[in-house]
Amino acid sequence: MLAKSAYSSGCLFAAWVAALAGAPCARADDANALPTFTACQPGTPPELPLRWRASALMIPFLREQIDVGEFVYDGTLPAMRATIYGLETGAVDLLITESETYQLTGAHDAPDSCIALGRKYVPPARQWLGNGAACDGEAAIAGKKVQWWKMPSADGRTNWQWYAADTRLPWRAMMANRAADPAIVGDYGMTYFPAFTPVAETGLGRLRDFCAAKAQPARGAARLAASARDLMTITSSITDDERSKRIKSLVPGLSHKACAGDRAPSWPDNFVMTAILSPVQFKWTPLPGFLFYDWQNTGTLFAYLYAARSSPAAVEIISVLKKGIGYSVERQPNGRMICAAKAPGVLRPDWMANASCECKAVLERNADLSPDGASTIRACPIKAQGLRTIWSWYAADGRPMLFAEAGATSSGLNIADYHSWSPGATMAAEAFAVPELCTRAAEFGLPPVGHGLTGSAAFSCSGCHVTGR
Repeated sequence: MLAKSAYSSGCLFAAWVAALAGAPCARADDANALPTFTACQPGTPPELPLRWRASALMIPFLREQIDVGEFVYDGTLPAMRATIYGLETGAVDLLITESETYQLTGAHDAPDSCIALGRKYVPPARQWLGNGAACDGEAAIAGKKVQWWKMPSADGRTNWQWYAADTRLPWRAMMANRAADPAIVGDYGMTYFPAFTPVAETGLGRLRDFCAAKAQPARGAARLAASARDLMTITSSITDDERSKRIKSLVPGLSHKACAGDRAPSWPDNFVMTAILSPVQFKWTPLPGFLFYDWQNTGTLFAYLYAARSSPAAVEIISVLKKGIGYSVERQPNGRMICAAKAPGVLRPDWMANASCECKAVLERNADLSPDGASTIRACPIKAQGLRTIWSWYAADGRPMLFAEAGATSSGLNIADYHSWSPGATMAAEAFAVPELCTRAAEFGLPPVGHGLTGSAAFSCSGCHVTGR
């Protein structure tokens, strides 16, 4: 068992190294280095180019199809063209001006008619980060160094935006809930931008003038549609063949058809990995961490999560998920550590299959989004919560890449960006022991930590977690 002194800033990593049991991929000399944050340089909010073009992989809030976006923006007008292609079905082509949103029909390179939909959207500003924006630091995701920017939502949750550290252009966005800004992007839980490029000309001025002069009023379902996703369900002039070709051009290697016959991977009985876990609430910062898993011997997932930019590394949270109960040891603002039994139990090795996760996209030979080979994005239902979902992104060899719960409302963590992965790595049994702070709380002058979640509270988690003690 870890001694109480192991809660001090420098001891947890040493304890982890000392506990390694000689697994082939986890040695003390390479030690699965903890992901680190550095200060944002510069620390001012990025401003986008006056004119730009971007492609996007767009993941919805709910368990629905993934979409692909093509965006062209001209800040001199201002106006933005957004063409959205459903990976499974549907498409819509929009021109957004300050006073009107138009649906375009005809060939993509030469639209021949416009439908005036009303002021459903407005063009985004050149700076997507508004009041209260803060940069938590710079760190790598899938080998890409990015700045981690966040903005508070009205209820205190986080709207995340990640910018490439070298170009200061958008790389990923995650919304707490649906938002009007940035236009279209705010309709999705998470959006990746594999390409974001300044351009000299856009041609949007001519298209805006054409629509202003020739547009017909919207009727029926188009008039009532509240979003681009609603409009995609209406008959479009974009054929399935054109939709398929544009998707291949915008996000090479992306396919839903390749999901046929997909089988969700199982976790190995033992592993060690590192990750950066990001919080739901704006007031907290991302936490780099080590995660240790032992299914057969201890039935435990043990995580040490550290302050993002402390040196030496200072632990912020210790999470211990046992079979049927989960403990969380957290550092309070006064520096004191407290323990609470407020989490579900350990994840099952076959949690993706047990939860009926559904393949939504496969990426092959895509250097921007899946640089280490093929990967699969799956939507995992949350029990008894309708279409709410967990998004799980894994490499073809079973290596975790991303865990995300779009629209999460808790006070915990909802994004895990995985770094190093050592399947089969084992740890000494002592490393998985519940901290004394949790099991002997009375001796620390603290109230009891509790008995875990009730059956009803844990039910929605029971497809993935062991929730009964």
